[in-house]
Amino acid sequence: MSQKTLLFDNSVFLVYIVITCLLVLFLTTCITRAEQNVRIGIYQNSPKISLSETGHPEGIYIDLIEAIAAEEGWSIDYVPGTWAQCLDCLNAGKIDLMPDVALTPERKHLYTFHNEPVLSDWFQVYARHGSGIRTILDLNGRRVSVLERSIQQEVFSNQVICFDLKVNLVTFPDYSSAFTSAIRGDSDAVISNRFYGATHRTSQLEDTAIIFNPTQLYFAAPKRANYILLDAIDRHLKRMKKDPASLYYRSLQRWTSEKVNFVFPMWIKFTGIVIAVILILSFFWSVSLRRQIKIRTGELNIRNREIDELYRELQKHAETLEKRVAERTDELERMNSDLLRAKDAAESADHLKSAFLATMSHELRTPLNSIIGFTGILLMGLVGPLNEEQKKQLVMVQDSARHLLELINDVLDISRIEAGQFQLACEHFDMKSAIEKSLEKITTLAEKKGLTVTSVIAPSVGDVYGDRRRVEQILINLLSNAVKFTDCGEVRIESRTEKGLLVTQVTDTGIGIRPEDMGSLFKPFRQIDTGISRQYEGTGLGLSICKKLVEAMGGRIYVESEAGRGSVFTFIMPLEKKVAK
Repeated sequence: MSQKTLLFDNSVFLVYIVITCLLVLFLTTCITRAEQNVRIGIYQNSPKISLSETGHPEGIYIDLIEAIAAEEGWSIDYVPGTWAQCLDCLNAGKIDLMPDVALTPERKHLYTFHNEPVLSDWFQVYARHGSGIRTILDLNGRRVSVLERSIQQEVFSNQVICFDLKVNLVTFPDYSSAFTSAIRGDSDAVISNRFYGATHRTSQLEDTAIIFNPTQLYFAAPKRANYILLDAIDRHLKRMKKDPASLYYRSLQRWTSEKVNFVFPMWIKFTGIVIAVILILSFFWSVSLRRQIKIRTGELNIRNREIDELYRELQKHAETLEKRVAERTDELERMNSDLLRAKDAAESADHLKSAFLATMSHELRTPLNSIIGFTGILLMGLVGPLNEEQKKQLVMVQDSARHLLELINDVLDISRIEAGQFQLACEHFDMKSAIEKSLEKITTLAEKKGLTVTSVIAPSVGDVYGDRRRVEQILINLLSNAVKFTDCGEVRIESRTEKGLLVTQVTDTGIGIRPEDMGSLFKPFRQIDTGISRQYEGTGLGLSICKKLVEAMGGRIYVESEAGRGSVFTFIMPLEKKVAK
């Protein structure tokens, strides 16, 4: 065989290979195009996703996925149902995409998610007007409406367990039914995402300070998903988010903005007319002062140039500050992401949690004190007048901050003890002066309630060995409780020595304690009952801290009480060095 024949055969073979590859590529593209019929679950969760009154799909997710489908050449079939029904369809592979799904470790094993989040969201509790619900502790014994099989149901159930609350969660197939239940009074409150709550809260419901679980929302696909769909969604989302004028931001503005019809009040119109007349008079008067103005114009030009220079400098500083804020925001977002990933591990490490809280006293108290101080400044009107709704919201913020600060102070004390970071500063001190100092703290409140405060200190009571500040903390807590739970009669403190022990008793003629409540009296976050917890404020930590402090100093504390007659709290501690480790 000649060399020319061999080269010709090789060339023909290469041409066949190229033609075959092109045919395979063409057929693969055609098959891929033919298979892009995307089934999408849809349920009622306006403004993110819903069916209009005419049955037409609408919402933020609908705008985005239809724009992506138009560019990718997909055809969309919407499969309507409830949230739970759509999840079942996703599990069974009857739909290709489920919008508005929060990414959790459990769902990550069930479904497939793309990488770029569609929206950021959080959950909030809305309560009926006059319900008195402000914090999560106020939900104890209440009925709360929640979306069936939703992430907020799962997260809120864990929160309730952490706070040892008894909350009756009532599930509904959609948010509309949940909100209707709260409005009718069938339930006391309702949990919703921020988008639905902001656009559907009626005048019968009010915001509360219970906001929890920031989360990222995605499109979810079955476990064996078509990654071409998810990759296309990621690609288009990243491109849209970089363009402030893209459909992404227009859709957010369309579905989350409210139109406000503004009408100028009559007094503004009258003021405008007066100002116009003054300006006309000023114009004629300025004509006679033209020469003086000409002289001043030169000076003003110089000042204007100085102002321009100052403005450019301020603008430069503002840009620098904006850049630093953006960098700090990115850093905070990364930190928040790390905290969310560490959430599951932190919940199973209760001892580590207590150790962390015990070292965070300054960092936790300082921002809360700032919130209380700044809201006080706003309520005093020092920075301008407020309308009634603004005052109401600020009072809610201030009350919640004060309540939270009190709770944090108690939690930090008990956390230090549980974490093993609690240390006593023991020394010899005069018990009599400690009692007198503690009485001064509660005398004013007792006098306001018309109570008689007496003290009986035996002559043998003198120097004792222990932590004076902690002993005074125990005395003030017991005396404050006695005054708080006593409406008439007296509060009495007695102190004596018996066989090397110091015995101190605080007696009151207050409401007393029922026998069935005795067992939970010294446990953290426990109060006598719901009715009393609403009438008499408190965190439920005071007596638990007292018990741990007394035991840390080698002593013990107990109570004797009769409902309706009063209570006697007794704590006993050694006079000499017998401090527990």
